[in-house]
Amino acid sequence: MKYEPITLLIMLSLFIITMLFGLYVTQSYMEVELPYNIEPPKMSAEFSVPYFIGAIIMVSVIFYVFTKLKYTKFLKLWFSLAIILCISVSLSLLIGNIPALLVAAVLVILRVKEKDLYIHNLTEILIYGGLVSLFMPLFNVWTALVLLILISIYDYISVFITKHMILMAKAQSKENIFTGLMIKHADEMAILGGGDIAFTLLFSSVMGQAFGMPAAYLTVYLVVIALAVLTIIGKRGKFYPAMPYLTSACAASLVINLVI
Repeated sequence: MKYEPITLLIMLSLFIITMLFGLYVTQSYMEVELPYNIEPPKMSAEFSVPYFIGAIIMVSVIFYVFTKLKYTKFLKLWFSLAIILCISVSLSLLIGNIPALLVAAVLVILRVKEKDLYIHNLTEILIYGGLVSLFMPLFNVWTALVLLILISIYDYISVFITKHMILMAKAQSKENIFTGLMIKHADEMAILGGGDIAFTLLFSSVMGQAFGMPAAYLTVYLVVIALAVLTIIGKRGKFYPAMPYLTSACAASLVINLVI
């Protein structure tokens, strides 16, 4: 087992909270406009997948090169502005545009300057609903599933073959700009990458749009099971690509909803 049971329970609990809040945000923005006059990129569904894959590869290359060159100040600024935007989009639903922007800025400053896991995970809970809301209109269930399959292949290659994902995760953690949940219990540290959360939230949100919220909740339920299985069969100290497991859960959710 990769983590102790209590560590796994904490990680799954935080993941569920993040997903449920994210679904609240994404489904709310199906009915109201995005704040700050933001509009999703304008493109047809068939171009959304290559657009995302190209963007992910480009960002990964830029981050990897800048990490090697030790341009840490630029990376922190880029990282901070991005998550301020995402958090403010999420919080805008609750407290309005300007207060949301101010609160987001304060939280991100605290996150970057202080290595506090409570602040870190609080911001993680708030990020993904805003992030996915920016791009969800570009996808339907099929294009979202294709995206997850391609991301799963990329995840496998980047962890087991090129191993650059592991190097980037370590570099991000060192500079306090890691995206994803971080749980520490006793002397044990567990992490779940931000991509694993964002892409499964995207699929869950699209499922909710296509089949209704019970379908979205079913997707979350199956993804949690897949994450638990991966952790139980995993070995301590070894990195695993989570997306193949999570994508399988998402595909199972789609099949179940098509059948019923």
